[in-house]
Amino acid sequence: MILVDNSYIGQKIHRSRRTAKIRRIDAARMLRITPKKLLRYESGKELIPESVLERLFYNAWAMMAVRNAQYREMPRRPQWEK
Repeated sequence: MILVDNSYIGQKIHRSRRTAKIRRIDAARMLRITPKKLLRYESGKELIPESVLERLFYNAWAMMAVRNAQYREMPRRPQWEK
């Protein structure tokens, strides 16, 4: 069993949001929470409810699916051009 605390998960959420260049207000809309509440989760001041984590993972998988579809649609170079 692995135990992690609020601040660890919050830091990971914050870093991944910043890496994806998603503003806090936009991320909060995706998660259907207020930006202030997201800030409290990211700073580790408040425990993240399971429902919010589910929406977070759902959105992450949806974004990866979209990116994957974009890569599949890109034309491949012929073998001899590599």
